Amino acid sequence: MEETDFIKTMNLLETKEATDIYEFKIGKKKVLLTAVHTMNQHLKDKVKLVEPYTKAICQYVANSTNAFYFVKCIDTGIDANKLENDEFKEKLVKYIHDYNIDLVIDLHGASFKHDFDVEFGTLDNLTLKNSTENDLRRAFKKVGISKISCNEPFKGGGITSMVYNNTDAEVVQIEINAKLRNIYEPEGLKRVTDALITFIHNY
Repeated sequence: MEETDFIKTMNLLETKEATDIYEFKIGKKKVLLTAVHTMNQHLKDKVKLVEPYTKAICQYVANSTNAFYFVKCIDTGIDANKLENDEFKEKLVKYIHDYNIDLVIDLHGASFKHDFDVEFGTLDNLTLKNSTENDLRRAFKKVGISKISCNEPFKGGGITSMVYNNTDAEVVQIEINAKLRNIYEPEGLKRVTDALITFIHNY
């Protein structure tokens, strides 16, 4: 895909007007990608800002690999990645059981201040097989993303815990540094999507 077409596609996915709180797409590959911090969230004690392009990455990668995706599109005043139970996580567990999902990839955005390019959160190595983590690392390194952290500081949140405790699926929270989610420097964004696409095709 030409760079201009990639940018156009990512912007269309990112800015598409939401009509429902959640958007779920059925795939054939038994991998499900999630993104929940796709809008500004007005929580009880603060406003949690959107994590730009996590929604677009989630949908673009799922569409490119015929994987599943489940995205939260409209603020409900509840952060679905907290440990407390909520509708998003309940639906997620149901989809995993209904469609025999093998792996959940939960996408998040980290700020520029972090030293890593991407970080894998696996509840201190509980939620992902070593072979799966190694394959994921290789896919990122293949596209030149080599500053990869694991469980420091982000060990995984409520989504990772919910999937681990209530299903047999593997699950990983992936934090993507903001420098790789900049549409004005799309090379980084393209490398992230290419890495995830390669990994899922080979999973």
